[in-house]
Amino acid sequence: MNHPTTFELPTKDALTGLLTGPYFRHVLRETLIPEAKRTGDPLSVMLFDLDYFLQLNTVHGHEAGDEVLAGVARTLEAVLPDSAVIARYGGDEFAAALPDTRLDDAFTLLEELRRRVAALSFPQWPDIHLSCTLGLAAYPANGNGEVELIREADQALYVAKATGRNKVSLPLADSRMVTKTSHYTATQLERLAQLATTLKRNEASVLREALDDVLKKYNDRLGAPPKA
Repeated sequence: MNHPTTFELPTKDALTGLLTGPYFRHVLRETLIPEAKRTGDPLSVMLFDLDYFLQLNTVHGHEAGDEVLAGVARTLEAVLPDSAVIARYGGDEFAAALPDTRLDDAFTLLEELRRRVAALSFPQWPDIHLSCTLGLAAYPANGNGEVELIREADQALYVAKATGRNKVSLPLADSRMVTKTSHYTATQLERLAQLATTLKRNEASVLREALDDVLKKYNDRLGAPPKA
């Protein structure tokens, strides 16, 4: 994706190689939101926070902290699609914009990201165990501009952290403000991830197929579908 070229501050974070926070917001405002508005395609925005990172830095030192941040950055790049715009938003906080990605699909994708971060290991510091908390927002349902979208994602992140951390949360305005882990057991989520990998599909498409099967099973109770 081509990013705007007129920007006076640094555009890349020196440690991770990801975009900087200010430049991420610039790209979101000047490129991604206008493109979503023009095409009508969905756009999801994520804020990501490492849990207890300050404590990790205090106990293990800044070298370990930098190694963790670099590892998380590589995990973000590995899990998120090529179209994602990813930034080190500040400190131990990351951000990403996911073009052409509905909120539900982003939710499922970020659950996979959350599991992958928890699985990271660092041989030099074997007692480091990570978890992360994530907040989501979507254009245009949760805001028509960069300020509103970031605010909604940040509020979702705040609530997730206040209610236990290590989860993905939807925007406060969304009536489905629950985590996927509230609906499914850890074993179910692990099996879903394994099945999606085996089928070479994303988890959201597998879940939609399962929902279609359930709807067909109970079709007689639903009556005729609404006319298009």
